[in-house]
Amino acid sequence: MENKTRNILVPWDFTDKSEFAYAHAVNYSKITGNPIKILHVVKTEREIEPMKVKLDEVAQQLTDQSNVNTSAEVIKGNIFKSISTYASQGHTEIVMMGTHGMKGFQRFTGSWALKVIRGSKVPFLVVQDMPTTDKYKKIVFPIDFKTESIDKIKWGHYICGLYHSQLYIIHPVLKDRVFKKKIYSNVMYTKKYFDNTDILYEIHPIKESKEFAIGAIEFSKQMDADLIIITVSRTITLADYLMGPSEQLFIANEAKIPVMVVNPKPKMLSGGFSATGT
Repeated sequence: MENKTRNILVPWDFTDKSEFAYAHAVNYSKITGNPIKILHVVKTEREIEPMKVKLDEVAQQLTDQSNVNTSAEVIKGNIFKSISTYASQGHTEIVMMGTHGMKGFQRFTGSWALKVIRGSKVPFLVVQDMPTTDKYKKIVFPIDFKTESIDKIKWGHYICGLYHSQLYIIHPVLKDRVFKKKIYSNVMYTKKYFDNTDILYEIHPIKESKEFAIGAIEFSKQMDADLIIITVSRTITLADYLMGPSEQLFIANEAKIPVMVVNPKPKMLSGGFSATGT
């Protein structure tokens, strides 16, 4: 996150969602100085050369319009693997990606965006619309009982530092003694970390919701938040199999608030089943 020469990667599919992501990337670039690279994935080798010509033209047009250095890359592969693999190779700081949210069976199989994101070494910032502001001034930071819940702390610190943001640390209120203890531990760890920084923060419990993600989104709407930062779960739980991962509720939130998604270290990710998520 400190390497200013790394690209802001924008997956490009020639839709308005790509344009939304690019607009967010431009705002980020103007603060960090990072160049932007638009990336398109094709299915066959023979598509690469003609698509590169087309994408180079798009990149030049975007550069002229935004006054931000924008280049193009075309790769062969599968979008569900190739984007995160490319981003993780060391030349990308962050991926700005547009999404259409959840539709139909995606509620059961996992959103398109989450499939692309999972396993990436760099964070994704997922957007559903054009920026409403050029800065993320109010950032919501959900913390739950999972150990990976705090893996996003350094990125939260970095983003808040860039935008001089107000951080809202939120957590669920649960009755189970074991989960309460884990939540308390994660919240105190987060508090201690930010106490040693100049980041302004508040801590808020989320009480009135059956699903923490739903309560967190409602809180974000009430606070008129500009960004939510979440972490991908390491394990797939029973609830995830039945209803879809809670991360997709954040990513496809109806308020269309941008969501930064941070993965735990790739070696810790697991596709195995866990009844509790611990």
